[in-house]
Amino acid sequence: MASTPTTLYKLIILFCLDSVNVSLTNAVISEYILSREFTSYFNIQTALNELSDANLISSTKTYKSTYYSITEDGKETLNCFHYEISQAIKDDIKKYFKEHIGDIVEKLSTFADYTLVRKNEYKVTCNITERDTILIDLSLTVPDEKTAQSVCSAWHSKCSDIYSFAITNLIK
Repeated sequence: MASTPTTLYKLIILFCLDSVNVSLTNAVISEYILSREFTSYFNIQTALNELSDANLISSTKTYKSTYYSITEDGKETLNCFHYEISQAIKDDIKKYFKEHIGDIVEKLSTFADYTLVRKNEYKVTCNITERDTILIDLSLTVPDEKTAQSVCSAWHSKCSDIYSFAITNLIK
């Protein structure tokens, strides 16, 4: 890799993904990079797409978010070119994720997505995980996409109440 701004953005993304043990959403990656004014949102998206096309990162899409993880090839590439990132940026990335990992994991610990099963039938899958342990995994069938989206949106704000309700009523 040559030392160009685009290469640096890609290496920063790889370093971010390598610095944490969870997949990061597009929003989390973009928030960090934009908060440091390294580049524009457009350049971040271009870098993410190119990293994905080169199989240096993998992505998982839900109806609302894309989650990224570094691949083994991405780790090897980062090992070969990590010196292109200044130590100050590396230290800042480590500090940022150390300070924010609790909030990031909390946001990422709730998952909701839906898939079309057949005409007028959508399967909504919702779960809560904590340190790679699934606390609750709930699947619902709903009649339309609008309802599926509504369930997914509501899950993030109501999942704790639903989990508490289920545990309380099932243990009695």
